[in-house]
Amino acid sequence: MKFRVFSMTERLPPIQSMVHTGSFHILVAYCGDLILRLFGDHVWSFKSLSTVPCRFNINCLCYDPEMKMLLSGILGAVVTWIIDRNGKGLHIAHMVPMPGDELIQDIVLNGPKGSLLALCETMVRVLERQGQGQLAEVGRFTSATSGSITCCFTCFDQGFLYAGNHTGEIQVWSFIRGHSLHSFKAHFSSVVCIQSRPEAHTLLTAGKEGLIKEWNLTSGNLLRRLELGEELCRLQFIDSLTFFCQTTCSFSLYSLPCFYSLFNVCGATPQQVRRVRCGDNCFRILCTTDDGLLRFVSPITGDLLLLTWPFSVLDQAVDWAFDTEKEELFVATGSTDVLVFDTTRCPCPAKYLLCTSPNSQDWVQCLAYGHFYLGRGLQGLMFSGHQSGVIRVLSQYNYARIQKCMHFGAVLALSTLPGGPFGSRENALLCSYGMDDYVHLSEAVLEGKKLHLNCLASILSTCHLKHLILLPTSVGAITETNCLRLWKFHDFLSSESQEGSVFIETLPLHQCTITSFDVCLSLSLFVTGGIDGSVRVWNFRGRLVAMLDSSLHFGPLCFANDRGDLLVAFNQSLYLVSCLKLLHPSLLSHLSFMSMPDEVLEIPKPFMPSFFFSFETMFVPKYIYLEKGQQELVGLEKLVNYRAIAFDQKVPHVIEDEPGSPVLLSAFRHDSLCKGEMDSTEVTKPHHAHYVVPPQLQLATWDGLNPYQILRCYFGKGKKWLLAPDCYIPNSVIRARLWPEGSPIFLQCNLHSPMAKLVGKARAYSQEKEDEDFIKLRLSKDITYNVLTDSADRSWLGKKMSEIAINSLVEAILNIMIHAPPLKFQCCIGALGQIFASYEVSSALRSETAHRLLDNTTNSNPLIRELAWEGLKRLGMITQLFAMPLAQGLMDKDQRVRSKALSLMGDTGIHTKSSLLNLIQHQDTFREMQEVIGEEPLDHLLGMQAADLQILYTQVEQRLNENLTLSEGDKKPAFSLEVAKTSELWSLSKKSEVPKESEVATKPSKGQRQGQAGEKKHSMYGVIWFMPQGPYGNTIRLTWVQRYQSGGTRDKQTDVFTKRNFLGRIYPNLGRLQGLCS
Repeated sequence: MKFRVFSMTERLPPIQSMVHTGSFHILVAYCGDLILRLFGDHVWSFKSLSTVPCRFNINCLCYDPEMKMLLSGILGAVVTWIIDRNGKGLHIAHMVPMPGDELIQDIVLNGPKGSLLALCETMVRVLERQGQGQLAEVGRFTSATSGSITCCFTCFDQGFLYAGNHTGEIQVWSFIRGHSLHSFKAHFSSVVCIQSRPEAHTLLTAGKEGLIKEWNLTSGNLLRRLELGEELCRLQFIDSLTFFCQTTCSFSLYSLPCFYSLFNVCGATPQQVRRVRCGDNCFRILCTTDDGLLRFVSPITGDLLLLTWPFSVLDQAVDWAFDTEKEELFVATGSTDVLVFDTTRCPCPAKYLLCTSPNSQDWVQCLAYGHFYLGRGLQGLMFSGHQSGVIRVLSQYNYARIQKCMHFGAVLALSTLPGGPFGSRENALLCSYGMDDYVHLSEAVLEGKKLHLNCLASILSTCHLKHLILLPTSVGAITETNCLRLWKFHDFLSSESQEGSVFIETLPLHQCTITSFDVCLSLSLFVTGGIDGSVRVWNFRGRLVAMLDSSLHFGPLCFANDRGDLLVAFNQSLYLVSCLKLLHPSLLSHLSFMSMPDEVLEIPKPFMPSFFFSFETMFVPKYIYLEKGQQELVGLEKLVNYRAIAFDQKVPHVIEDEPGSPVLLSAFRHDSLCKGEMDSTEVTKPHHAHYVVPPQLQLATWDGLNPYQILRCYFGKGKKWLLAPDCYIPNSVIRARLWPEGSPIFLQCNLHSPMAKLVGKARAYSQEKEDEDFIKLRLSKDITYNVLTDSADRSWLGKKMSEIAINSLVEAILNIMIHAPPLKFQCCIGALGQIFASYEVSSALRSETAHRLLDNTTNSNPLIRELAWEGLKRLGMITQLFAMPLAQGLMDKDQRVRSKALSLMGDTGIHTKSSLLNLIQHQDTFREMQEVIGEEPLDHLLGMQAADLQILYTQVEQRLNENLTLSEGDKKPAFSLEVAKTSELWSLSKKSEVPKESEVATKPSKGQRQGQAGEKKHSMYGVIWFMPQGPYGNTIRLTWVQRYQSGGTRDKQTDVFTKRNFLGRIYPNLGRLQGLCS
């Protein structure tokens, strides 16, 4: 290496700033004496060219290759200089003033969108080139901390701007949104350099004290540090992996490790990583993290495929297994219960709960899924190992639901083959290890109509085992002495004693406890991870193949594929170590001759949370396994749901929504299957999760805890509720189908109920007394109405009320509405909306309210009819199927009512007459309407029967335009009262008469009595009609038939069903006509 020393004929102060001008081949130096000195580089033979006096003190120099100009930072301005091509001088082009007269600390070129960054005292100013050496400020990033800014870095991949200051703090901004994200203390002295490494998901900072630190970009945790031992003057990256350090006395080069690449950012510390088979050439990486999330990651791309919802019960989870055939994820919850998730949706909802034993102390210790193909549709079996030593088969088939006592003590581990190109018998093997130190090899056999678990061999281990794995030709285990022990099938199956005296054992693989273990069968390799963070790859002879030499502390690991690519966990993320960098060339050569089919690439499922995740209590069906393979439905089990998922870009985080603001879920401990339980019969329960505001919300990429909007973009998609064949669907699911276009008022709620729980007898007594006083107060209609209208008397709204008080209040309001004028009716509508939004109202009373409002849509007062339609909207009844009763309002005689109905019709998704006619004519429409209503007959709520749809179809077709407005040519039909002869009417009434003895006497409720009192004006006879085609198209023919309370009747002459409610709404004038004729 050649170097050159510039000799100076004059004594000069030390050089304070120097820059190279690129294509000009000039070095510009400033020594603090108001003179710029120009030197030629190697092209000019390093000779002095000229000096340029300046009238201000220069703090920093920068060369802009785009403008081909020299930039200098001074007090309160940035100066641009024109460089002479001959190198003989500099000329000031412009002085760009900075507001506030701040000293420019540095000028950086790589700003957002190609801009320049001027580092001032407390802010970073964004400068845009305007041409001719002119700069203009287009933005700024203000620091919230004290201390002058010393350095910055722009990460375009993340969209963040990092800056360090003299006090050692790091400030982070989003240059896309322009606001500050976070700041944290990184060093005790001035920050010299910042470098973000998105490929490793880390941030590297350097301080003047001589410390270089690497930070986690998600949590802000310190990963590692390098001590130089002397003051650091400068640190600069040459490329993405190499940087140099300049200290007061030395110059050094450093290289960052590059054997791993970022695979997936978990957002929490991984606890266990497994590769699971999901079908032919289809695999997933199952990763569990310390925040309670279980997620599936693509082994090809590292994308998050799906994840479970963070129920609190997962805090006690001890093991997991995935059922490939049914796409169900089984989670052992640390008791006899196994929670099953439906993995066909994301986030995975809880599908059902299995109580695996009637003995509450017989806890599930481990789970395993076997890819068995035994016939009779039995594809795959789920096994559970229990505290009592029993192994059970968890199956929906009666003949496969068996149990067998295999061990004297708890079953600690279960293992099956991963499936694939093995023999049918090998795929039907199950290996188990228990507290009695026995390893049992069993075979699942389907004999006749019964499944049997036959024990093939029993091996007594001479030491405790930590990990167990079943291989195609042997049983492998990691011992407590950190050795790999193998029992070959041909040795112990042919041995008479079968005590496992013949085995192969390696030397100790680690000097510390082995916490992670996985096997790559295609290459005959296995990998081990120690508790000290070390990772080593071995062959089955115990020979070391590779070792990760790094200061990083690696966590759980597994092989990503059959080619030997390795997944390791650290920095709350998964990293991929390629086989090209991990394996020896001889192994790579052997790998190149192997024929491996490509794995199936899965597409991530969209994150669409269910509506019911918004409630703090969820119900799932619970089944219990009894003796002799019997299964019984216990009922519904409550799951506490205080948590939600928030996304930091694409990284999920578990949060709990507490009053005021959400907080992040802190780490909790998952006990390993093979920890201290080996040495005693007591099973240590894991600690419960707790919630704290994390002190390391010093995140570089954290953009605030914004919980995912659970209800957003979920309804209105036309989706049907999937009903699992083995699950019980709560009534809440059926009710929710009533409102597919959106959530009604009375179903809206937050993660927590707004009503606080009452504690103490005195508080409970005062609440009951308040309810009694309120019931007495509402006995008078006028007093009740005053309570609703007077804001001073509405203090009851929002307080906790008993169900009796709520029902009484709603019934009182409904009674007021029977004969209320429009103003009072409007007030009652508003009160009902507030009550339904604040309290839990019974379904029967909600149906009654909807029924009353539907009755009022045919009121003689058009204002009442308009308000009734508005009230139905506030109740959340306006759905697509409601378009048919809403069509009655489109044909109302009042323009305001028609306009209201037309505006509501858009909420149903119907905008044209053609789409409305298609809906009415659809053969399944009536059935679907009855399904969404539930148990209540449709003709009671809407006054509608199946045959009435044809009548409605004719009315819509003749009276409405294509845009659903009333046809201008539509005239009032000429009524032709073709009353039949007296003899015909008498015979008809005789045919339709029902003996009084057959009538059932019923005592109506209070609400029903009020409703009937308002209906006394109707006669005992209804009207049915038909619309003749041809010349009689505008004539309605009326015929009288007797009507009964039990429902509609059938007229043989016209073959039409009738119902008072439906007729009155289809044609409002029929009510008056009926009164005249009766």
